Amino acid sequence: MEQSHEMISSTTDLHTVEGIVQSWMVDYYFTQLCRLFRDRSAEKFHKTLKIFQAIVDEFETCSDSLNHSSQRTICCFLARVMDGEKLDVHYDRDARITPLMSSLPVWDVLEDVVCDPTLHDSVRTLLIVQCVAVCIKKGNSQMAKDTLQWLEKETAIPEKLHGKLTTIVNKKDAYDQLLIIFTYNKLLEKVDTFLDTQQDLSSDFLVEAASKVVQARQKRSDKASCEEDNGKKTSSSPESKKSKENEDPGDPEVVNIRPKKKLLSKQIELWKPDSIKKEPRPLRRSTVCRVSRRSSIPPVAESNISATNRSRRKWTSEEDKMLKSGVRRHGEGKWAVILNEFDFKNRTSVMIKDRWRTLKKLHLA
Repeated sequence: MEQSHEMISSTTDLHTVEGIVQSWMVDYYFTQLCRLFRDRSAEKFHKTLKIFQAIVDEFETCSDSLNHSSQRTICCFLARVMDGEKLDVHYDRDARITPLMSSLPVWDVLEDVVCDPTLHDSVRTLLIVQCVAVCIKKGNSQMAKDTLQWLEKETAIPEKLHGKLTTIVNKKDAYDQLLIIFTYNKLLEKVDTFLDTQQDLSSDFLVEAASKVVQARQKRSDKASCEEDNGKKTSSSPESKKSKENEDPGDPEVVNIRPKKKLLSKQIELWKPDSIKKEPRPLRRSTVCRVSRRSSIPPVAESNISATNRSRRKWTSEEDKMLKSGVRRHGEGKWAVILNEFDFKNRTSVMIKDRWRTLKKLHLA
């Protein structure tokens, strides 16, 4: 790195080189901001905008910097339009000024940048309408009146448009035909059209250079994978096997030295905790006998457990009817008598008692 800096300082001016690099970075982030605005990615847009502002602020201190004022003004305008429907966001010291209200003077500054005058006028009209429409849709009629008064003082509104907005504000009509035509989404689409005409303001040098690097890496990886496949094919061929058999076995007088063992010679998966667990040791005979004595289960209980496991099935309506009739005849608690009287198909008295409890809980008994 030091050698490269020495080469740059010896051949060209270092400040000029840094200015060109920063200019490329400004172009790159400006392109990213335009793309994020089209995608309506507000969170990523504002994160990228902070980086863009930091680079531009540092870039303007450089005496040999290029003029990126248009890009900065466009990004300021895009940020205000992106937050146009948020009345609690402020870009001005006066808290009464909404983002769309503050975007109007910025858009007037960009009049020379917009190639189509008709596009500039249509975006300006949409901004004026949406300044009032956002307040009405949010249910803040007083703020809509204050916004209309501010527009009368600060901007030139056509008479017809001013009359319609006054009627909308007085009626508090959020579904007026004017607001249905000049929507916020329409404003975003017109701004997208404006951004399509501003491709000449930025350079795609960094993107093109990075794409070439990615393509070169991809070619290297493809070449390496092809060489590996060819190596496997040649090693498995019969000719390679013959060459291995014909190799010199080595000097018999040379002492056969045992190679040193490498650390972690076994293939152990280091990042999985299961790989360091020890295998369970087999129990001794005495412990097996001791455990079996303590936890011995009578054969009758074992047969009952196996029977219950085998006979786990849903109760049918016929079985419920037999159970109800048995309780009517013999009463609750006579489960063995009821079991012998009816055919419950391998069910036990305990199962009959549990089913009766379930029916009582469900108010079906």
